[in-house]
Formats: sequence, structure tokens, C-alpha cells
Amino acid sequence: MRQAIQKDTTAAIAALVFATLFWSGNFIAGRAIRGEITPLELNTIRWGLCLAMMLPFTLRGLVSYRRELVASWRVVALLGITGIAAFHTMVYQALSQTAAVNCLLILALAPVATVAGGMIWSGFRPTLFQIAGLLVSLLGASVLVLAGGTVGVSLLQVDTGKVWMLGAILIWAWYTLLLRHKPSAVPQSVTLVASILVALCVMAAFLLVRGVERPEFTEESLLAVAYIAVFASAIGFLLWSYGIGIIGPERGGQFVHLMPIFGSILAVLLLGEQLTFSLLAGAAFVVAGIVLVNR
Repeated sequence: MRQAIQKDTTAAIAALVFATLFWSGNFIAGRAIRGEITPLELNTIRWGLCLAMMLPFTLRGLVSYRRELVASWRVVALLGITGIAAFHTMVYQALSQTAAVNCLLILALAPVATVAGGMIWSGFRPTLFQIAGLLVSLLGASVLVLAGGTVGVSLLQVDTGKVWMLGAILIWAWYTLLLRHKPSAVPQSVTLVASILVALCVMAAFLLVRGVERPEFTEESLLAVAYIAVFASAIGFLLWSYGIGIIGPERGGQFVHLMPIFGSILAVLLLGEQLTFSLLAGAAFVVAGIVLVNR
């Protein structure tokens, strides 16, 4: 029994690591095509493509579990509105107004918001190890935020994009805490598709009111959208939902701290940015904190 639990925990940790890796690439891709497609259109296309890929495999499940989904409609709707519609649109809005590394560094504060929300909302009481891990991770995130991750990039200069990103992490903390209340009898892929349907309806309503701006697609933007739809959407969210479902949002939420590390490495490889000592020092504290929280 103990071995089975340990095996499930290991699989959950691996799922969360890969989810954060795929999501880090989303920031790089979103920043790269910021001038070709607006945030709301990009998010709508992203999840429309994701739905088209997943619906053939989940349609039977939607029908079979329709009663459970209707019974939990508030949670399903909030999952779609927060984690899919609002959060990613806000992230793309932030990426259109500030550097990707800035958004990734600010995202390091999301696990702190998740634990704080868990303490307020669901009565979560962290252990001493988890408190220590949280403080160590927060120290690492502070190093990343205050020092910046690349040469010539300062996070201390306030701009609108950073404000959008700060708002996005509050939405993400809410979404992560909501995952604990998703219908347990329904497969996670079916719940995800149901929440995508809600999110697409919400975003379509906004587009009808605001008007649609025609995207200017290039070969680069098409590849970026394909990556975002497949890896950062369908696969990434299924992995995240699986991991959170096993080890819980307060522990699992700490893995978002890996995104500034992954994202900065990708920025070096794909965007030609440079690593600094502050990034390496902050990354060391972040990893140490995750180890403590998941001890």
C-alpha cells in the first residue's frame, strides 16, 4: 500500500514538472507572436483547437457523465472561466506589454497565493516543513523578481503588463484551489473539455461585444499556435489536473516556481537572452523550497 502511494506521488510530481515545462514554452510562444494576434483571439483559437482535438475522445464521456457534470456545474463553470478564459487571456495581454521573462518571474509568486488562499478558503494548515519550504521558495522568487533574470532586464520598472500578470496569478491560485472540488467520479479529460466549452462560450460572448480582429498568420505564428494548443493546453492541463488531484493544490501549486527557471532557459535557447547569477541563485532556492514542501 505504501509503495503504491509513493508510486502515485512520484507520477504526480513528474506530471507537474512536465506541465510547467510545457507552460513555460507557452510564454515564449505568446511573446514571439504578440504583434500578429490579439490576446483574446489567441486564447480563443488556442482552446478551440484544443477542443477539436479532445472532443472525439471525450464526447461519449460527456454524455455518460452528464448528470455528474450538471450536478457540479458551478465548479465546472468556474474552472473554465478562471483557469482557461481569464488567466490565459490576461497572460497574453501581459506578454503584449512586457517581456516574457518579467511575466515568468512574477508567476513565481503564484504558489504563495495558492497556499494563502488554501489557508483562508479551505482551512489548510501547513506543516513546519511546508512552511519552511514556502519561505525558502518565496525567498528564491523574491531574488528572481527583484534582481531580474536577464542582463539589462529590471522588474522594478512598473508597467501595465506586470499589473496584468499580477492579476493573472490571483486568478490562477483560485483555479488551482478549485481543482480540489472538481467532480471526482468524472475523468479529468471530460471535466477539462466541459470547462473548455464554458470558457469558449464566455470568450465568444466577449468577442461578439468587442468585435473580432482578424489575425495576421505567418508560418512562425501557426507553429506557435499549434504548440500552444497541443502541449500548453491539452497535454499540459491534463498533467496538471492529474498531479493536483493526487498531492493537492497547496503542495502541487509550488511547482509553478519551476516556470521561471524553465522559461528563462528557453528564453536563452530560443530568444538569445543571457543568464545571470541572480537567476541561478533564485533557482536554487526555488528547488530547495519545492523539496521541503513535498517532503
